[in-house]
This record gives sequence, structure tokens and C-alpha cells, in this order.
Amino acid sequence: GIIGCGRIADLNIQGYLDHPKCELVAVCDINEALAKKRMQEWGAKKYYTDFEKLCADPEVNAVEILLPHTLHLPAVISAARAGKHISLQKPMCTELWEGRKMVEVAKQAGVWFRVTENFMYYPPFRLMKKYLDAGEIGTPLSIDMRLAGGAGGWWVPLKTWLWHIDPERCGGTPAVYDDGYHKLSIAKFMLGEIEKVKCWLDFTFAVVDVPSLVTWKHKSGQVGVWEVETGVNLMMNHKYYGADEWVEITGTKGVITGTRCTSRLMEIPPLILYKDGQHIAIDDIRDDWADSFHDAGWHFIDSLLEGKQPDLSGEDALYLMKFWKAIWKSSCENREVSLSEIKEEAEQTNA
Repeated sequence: GIIGCGRIADLNIQGYLDHPKCELVAVCDINEALAKKRMQEWGAKKYYTDFEKLCADPEVNAVEILLPHTLHLPAVISAARAGKHISLQKPMCTELWEGRKMVEVAKQAGVWFRVTENFMYYPPFRLMKKYLDAGEIGTPLSIDMRLAGGAGGWWVPLKTWLWHIDPERCGGTPAVYDDGYHKLSIAKFMLGEIEKVKCWLDFTFAVVDVPSLVTWKHKSGQVGVWEVETGVNLMMNHKYYGADEWVEITGTKGVITGTRCTSRLMEIPPLILYKDGQHIAIDDIRDDWADSFHDAGWHFIDSLLEGKQPDLSGEDALYLMKFWKAIWKSSCENREVSLSEIKEEAEQTNA
């Protein structure tokens, strides 16, 4: 069952529609016209306008939750208590206690729970990780990531943009927190856990946190830096959002670079490996952003069929939330912050 049929559902649905052992039973959206449209478009059996009713449907075994962040906790609780396995759209929550509650409820219900992160399934990034682990660039020394925002992009309802720039409803900032969850995931995926963070966040129009600069040190010793900027007149070649990424890892004997993800800012190979004095361009690989959503969906279904925890568990998601909290604390207090300083709050009594 799909809970939430908005813009991003166009991508999240892809891996479920063509998996040979997955059937889309139901969709749900508070907008009945949209729910009906998605039912017909995706070939679902039925639609709902209340996620509690979808969760109670005995034909549904698992759900993909694609709701605004403030609705994540009640939707996860409803699904878990109904015995449904859960894939939740990132970021996990607005406060750490909410994330801990989700983990506990899923465990008590005996269901598998993951917080989906599509960038980790982007084929060029998967291959980058494979090369990294194989020692192609020697011992990793640093990771350098860039996010470039620009003009254009596919249509997104205004009300969606508005809640993303509302800190109370989003749970953080639109660039470094909401979209940034992808980049924080990639840093941990590539080089492991984070020890400490130092950053500087600025704001454009008082709401969008660009330009910003985030730096960190991994527990294994490597350093990371992430530049976040937007060019309001920067026209981008893209099918999705007006943004693109650059991920580069330098090692003791080489460099590996992922040159894009969300868009196609530059028409060059999506992955470039430099070693032994030679550039190796890798362009015979699936590199559409939608491929990452597709493969994330397949991984979820395959994991359920195999009876094992999907990647990106609730505990993994909580760790990335602490990474974000350390970034925010560093920006507010203008100092280096260790992730060990970030503590989970007590559950609110009205939860």
C-alpha cells in the first residue's frame, strides 16, 4: 500500500510496479481525486483517503509512507500495530524521541522497518562504493560533496514547497536537513560513522539555508566537506528537481568522482576513476535519478521476501538524525560539535 500520492510518489512507486513478486493493492491520499487518479494510473485495486483504513486492509502486507514529516509518527504507529512492514520516506522525524518511538513500536509489533534513502541505491554511487571497498584508490582520505541548486524543475504544488520551508512542519531546514539527509547518508555509506562536525549555515530570503558549508571528521580519520549553494539563474538540464550533486573521494593512490545524481548539470560520464596516472570514464551504467528509487523499492521487497532487515534500519535513521542535530547545534553555537553530545529527548507525554 502507498500512503501519500504526491509528487515524489512518481519516483518511489517505480520499483514496486515492475517487481515480479509485488502487487500494488491500495493507495491513500487525503485528496480523493488524486487518490483515484493514482489508483488508475498505477493499476491498484482500491484507494483510501484515511491511512488508518489502508493499514487495516488485510490484503496489504507492507506500506510505503510518503507523508509530510509531522505525520510520520502516527502513520508508522498505525502501520506497525496493524502488522504491516514499513518503508518510510526520509527524513525520519522532526524530533529524536519520535524516531525512537517508531523503532520501539515496530520492534514490539514484529515488523520490518526502514527509512528509505534512494541516493544509496543510485547505480554510480553503488559502483563507487564497490571500487572504494576494493581498494581502487588506496586508503580513503576525504570526501567532498557539492549540491548545486538552479532554476526550473518539474512542477511541485505550492503547498508542498511551503511546508518544506516551515521549520515546525519540516523539522529543520530545506537544504541541509530535508534534502541534506541524502548527502549525510552518502557520507556515512561511503566512509562510516561521524565523530564531530563544524559548519556554517546562511539563509537566502531568511528561509532557504544557502549558501552553507558543512565539515566533519569520520571516526576512521577521514575528513568530509559539503558545499551547498543555489544559483537562481542557473538553468539546469534535468527531468526532476532543479538541483544536482557532485561526490568525490580522494585516496592515497587515486580519486573517484560521481559527477551527477538528481540532474545532468554536466554532460560528462557519471563516474570517473583516476588511478595510476590515468582517467577511466565509466559511462556504461544506469544513471537516471529514477533508477535509485526503483532499486530502493526492489531492495525493500526482496528483503521482506527473504525475511531479513532491509538496509537503512530505524537505528540507522536515528544516527543520521543525530548527524543533522550536530550540524544545527554547530551552526547555532558557532563551534565544533561531537555527535556524542547529541542526546535523545524524553518522549513527549501527548505522543
